[in-house]
Amino acid sequence: MNKKEFLAALSKQLRLLPKEDREDAITFYTEYLEDSGFDENEDVTAKLGKPKEVAKNIIADCTMKHIEQNEEKKSAKKTASIIWLAIISILTLPITLPLAVCLVILALVLLLMILFVFVWFLAIGIIVMGSGVAVLFAGIFAPGIGQKLVCFGTSAVLLGVGLTICSITIILFILIIRLIVKIIKKSVSKKKAE
Repeated sequence: MNKKEFLAALSKQLRLLPKEDREDAITFYTEYLEDSGFDENEDVTAKLGKPKEVAKNIIADCTMKHIEQNEEKKSAKKTASIIWLAIISILTLPITLPLAVCLVILALVLLLMILFVFVWFLAIGIIVMGSGVAVLFAGIFAPGIGQKLVCFGTSAVLLGVGLTICSITIILFILIIRLIVKIIKKSVSKKKAE
């Protein structure tokens, strides 16, 4: 296969490549064959190989070149995104920093209010149970049997109500603490995943 036939066959094998890559390859092999000193009728496949094999190598090289170019573009886009995020973060800092501080203060106030409400309900439950104990002792010293029964009944109701208030308050407090811990764990795990 002479130079002209080789270049025609190679061009046909490279028809699926983008025009620019195909023209670059044909130009390279044309110049190579001219510089190598082959005459017009000399067989070039002995030195270069068949056009199909040469085309496979060119296609592989072009594919790798395009993959590397795409990776460089992606890397550049990623770097640009990081830079823009940094710039936006710096520019919005006068707004976001006070907002973050306000949110932290609001969260602390909310937690303190919740704690205050729980302590208040716990105190009410303890006071009601204490009243039940006081009425129980009063029933011991009551003069008549009817008064004693009323005191014991009232004492039982007060102890039950106080114990219920304390139990519900403690259970709700534990559930709210678990919920807060779960929310914090989720936000931390999301930040680690990012």
